[in-house]
Amino acid sequence: MLFENMWQRIALDTDKMMITQCGNDYHDYSDNKLACIYIKWAEEHCPERLQAETDKGRIYVHIHECITECEQEKWKIWNKMRDTDPEYALAMKNADTTKVWQLENLFEMQAEEIAIKKCLIV
Repeated sequence: MLFENMWQRIALDTDKMMITQCGNDYHDYSDNKLACIYIKWAEEHCPERLQAETDKGRIYVHIHECITECEQEKWKIWNKMRDTDPEYALAMKNADTTKVWQLENLFEMQAEEIAIKKCLIV
């Protein structure tokens, strides 16, 4: 789907996950997992939001703000998990780096999933 602002000659192409301006590539989101999730969700559930932000000429800012909020929430959750998990505390106390890395990776995946549900698909 294409969300266009003809006056400012800016467009969001949700098939390519790219913003173009004056017909030139402006920003490519195809390799940004969070941006892709948000854009696809918004396209399906509230396309008027994407069109409104495109009409205002601030679609790039809007997507960037959504991604930034989600990333900040993810790391806030990750830090809380790390600070409160007794298994993690024990692994740190025992200097078990393998266990620490495993838990940190698990926390990151869980925190990202929670943050996506909380920030991007609301």
